[in-house]
Amino acid sequence: MTIRSCLSLPELLAAPDAAEPDVEISYASVPPKLPGAIARGVRFQVTADQLLLQVDGVARYLVSGGRTITIDRDPASDDDDIRVFLLASVFGALMHQRGDLVLHGSAIERAGQCVVFMGVSGVGKSTLASAFRKKGHALLTDDLCVVRPGSDGTMRAHPGFPQTKLWLDSLKQLDISVEGLRRIRTKIEKRAVSLGEHFATQPLVVKKLYVLRAHNREEFKLTPLQGPEKFSALKNNTYRFGFLKDIGVRAGHFQHALRLAQQAPVTVVQRPSGSFKIDELVALIETDLGE
Repeated sequence: MTIRSCLSLPELLAAPDAAEPDVEISYASVPPKLPGAIARGVRFQVTADQLLLQVDGVARYLVSGGRTITIDRDPASDDDDIRVFLLASVFGALMHQRGDLVLHGSAIERAGQCVVFMGVSGVGKSTLASAFRKKGHALLTDDLCVVRPGSDGTMRAHPGFPQTKLWLDSLKQLDISVEGLRRIRTKIEKRAVSLGEHFATQPLVVKKLYVLRAHNREEFKLTPLQGPEKFSALKNNTYRFGFLKDIGVRAGHFQHALRLAQQAPVTVVQRPSGSFKIDELVALIETDLGE
């Protein structure tokens, strides 16, 4: 997509000056409530074509029709605060409104296709994808994985932003120096890592999906899923599934998830919760992909 924004977005690639925007981001007043909301969560409200997200001390965001994002920022917030939620939950809502399948996952390029690592926050998706990047695999997207059918009908994952975000312990485990890495917010120790030439810029056919989970054992365990289990795994790892309250949007989401489940194998990977053992995990997945 091409985005015209009132807020500088250094995480994104620059677009040609003459490019017509698909999405407009602007500052304006956003009401605290959405009239006619069909669903409400702790911080969000949803109508048929809008989503309002309230982040205390940062901003209210209004996402409309998959085309506009309005930001009503808190005077105490800074641009980093605004961007963290804009490029995550808000963009996730935008892509849902545009009819895409949005997975909570990171994806890498392998042999011209795409491998996706899904799972809850903190389970190690970004760390695992970055470990593969260090072995020469380009990273397609981090944390928010947009999938849509290509012209030939195959489900393809699309590029996100040319950066990944890692906690200090992950940087240490991957032997990446923290020097010069920007905090994504001033109050947390998570750093932005530029992908440079290791960023895949074209949509890739999804070859396989892994669901990462931690368990209280020292060994790894791989469990291939079959039939309805695959569809359930995609549903359970949909990014901000609670945003999908509109029946029309949800129907399209389920259709894409079903098509992806039919196309690509899904395997659950259980890893020791006490220690990541990242090198062993990478080797295990490489062997599984080889088979």
